[in-house]
Amino acid sequence: MRPHISLELNHLRVIVVLAEELNYHRVGRKVGLTQPGVTRVVAKVEQHVGVRLFERSHSKRHSVSLTDAGRSFVERAKLALTHSDRAFLAARDSQSGVERRIVVGRSPYIDRRLVDILSTMELPLYPSLRVDLQTRYAGELPACVRSGECDLAVITNPPEDPDLTTTLLSSAPFAVVLPEDHRCAKSKVVKLDHLRSTPWIFFDRQVHPTLYDTFLGRARDLGIGPELIHHVANSEEACDLVCRIHGAAFLSQRGAANAAKDGAAICTLREEGLSLDTHLVARAENRSMLLSEFVRSFVTRLKQGRLYQPTPSENAINSNCAA
Repeated sequence: MRPHISLELNHLRVIVVLAEELNYHRVGRKVGLTQPGVTRVVAKVEQHVGVRLFERSHSKRHSVSLTDAGRSFVERAKLALTHSDRAFLAARDSQSGVERRIVVGRSPYIDRRLVDILSTMELPLYPSLRVDLQTRYAGELPACVRSGECDLAVITNPPEDPDLTTTLLSSAPFAVVLPEDHRCAKSKVVKLDHLRSTPWIFFDRQVHPTLYDTFLGRARDLGIGPELIHHVANSEEACDLVCRIHGAAFLSQRGAANAAKDGAAICTLREEGLSLDTHLVARAENRSMLLSEFVRSFVTRLKQGRLYQPTPSENAINSNCAA
């Protein structure tokens, strides 16, 4: 039987910070405890759960490392702390006259039109609704939703996750920006095989690990290995490189149209398994009527603005813009 030991939220905070720092001294400075104080908290929590959460590390920088049980515990502890913080904010908002608040995560690369709609959402049943937008890289957003840091997130090509539910908002092919004198520049549609000898220009992997790995995985399946990949931080940088190195930049259709320079052409990539699929993502366990109404209203706004396209349109696939 588990011993009757009372745990406090501050105990969970110590465990979470130790999982991040893996060093008793640094944790003590962050949480305002001595090193023996941190040790006592860890012992108390481990006694409560009945398993070891940390084990000693031989690293010079780290005092401890997480066990498998520790990783599972910390993931749920973060969720408990987030819910506690959100409860505090909800009470404070209520006192201030703000009845409801929704936090929506988004990457800096999603269509600006979606951001404009999110920031102006109004629900008749919730007249004092406040929508807070938080910007993260796409690879970070699923964890933000799982932990409760965000109620919803707009994510392009989210990874499969049983803890999350997704609503597909739009699906579109990649655009390929090429020098106008490239042999494929006059084509409406190109495939990866057509670009095997052309340097590729991608966003850095940290921007979207899942999409990056899917893209290169498809290339490997086809036996295509680009001779060189250049990593960039934004569409403008990608398009600057196109003519300079005579390369191919893989972007969204809108990003390509906005950033392509004189001397460049835009084609559409038609490749099985490769598309930009934008989803609205929530926690599977969340049964909030407010969130359900928010999602329904958001999709309705997208339909009204002709931005709801869960299947690629033929116009997008067959377009060939030149800039």
